[in-house]
Amino acid sequence: MTNTKYVFEQNRIDDVQWSGVSRLSSLPSLPDDGKSPPLKTPLFYLKSVSINAYEDDIYFVNNTEQTLHFVAPFKLYKSLTDAYAKLGDISDKNVHKARLYADDMDRLYTDVLPNQGVRIGRTHIIYDSDGLMQWFIQVPFKAVDAHYAMWRFNVVEKGGVGEAYPLLWDNFGKPTHMVSCQCLTERADMPIEPSVYEERCWVFDRLIESLGIADALFVLAINDVLYRYCVGWSAPYNESDIQAKDIAHKLQKLKPKDAQAVKAIVQSVYDFWFNEGFAKNISVEACTELFDLYQDWMAKH
Repeated sequence: MTNTKYVFEQNRIDDVQWSGVSRLSSLPSLPDDGKSPPLKTPLFYLKSVSINAYEDDIYFVNNTEQTLHFVAPFKLYKSLTDAYAKLGDISDKNVHKARLYADDMDRLYTDVLPNQGVRIGRTHIIYDSDGLMQWFIQVPFKAVDAHYAMWRFNVVEKGGVGEAYPLLWDNFGKPTHMVSCQCLTERADMPIEPSVYEERCWVFDRLIESLGIADALFVLAINDVLYRYCVGWSAPYNESDIQAKDIAHKLQKLKPKDAQAVKAIVQSVYDFWFNEGFAKNISVEACTELFDLYQDWMAKH
């Protein structure tokens, strides 16, 4: 009997070709003869690869002509709240949550080539056959009306995915078997990319050292908002924490009553550090999130 203690290891397979058949149909795609409807092929799909009599490896396959910046076979978060981390909680467990992807970075793939498959998990024919299997997968790719989007796939199946399992059709249509297939294009919905994980952790550690955990969490949450919305300017994550600290201090001192008052505070901070009027992209949505953070902080102090 196979050892069921599975330890994840990354692996890639090249030149993976879509066969035109999935577990959802025993029939191949119609011939591309000009008389039949156009062939439907997936941009992304899951593929099972047998490794022994009991186990299959599950691969995510990039069936596009573009190299994917990354493939994250885990949940991505846009905020501390999204990751179930809390302001004011200085416990080690909460600090760990605030780092967002500390338990997942070993599963992150970068620069996934066209027709390349990356291993995201494993199924066991006996132990997994009766249970529901779930995979969360997020990849950056274009959308119908956007050059950049974040695609979020939620796969839930009993006993595995079979030989091939489409995630997104080439017309950007959602396969009917998918639990969810979300296309995120708005700044308010965008997660913090795992590519800034180390940079963000470095900022967090530096904030803890200078401010203590409680205030560091508040400033980190503010910096997350500045980064996601590109407030002020499109700065690297580790170059906007100075403004985040000033905004945190002014929020605590001036006690704004609404998002509009927060916007005035943010504008004043960027006017101080840069030329007056330099920061023009201070959205209402960003200021609303900052106001919510301030209210949360006030409730705990």
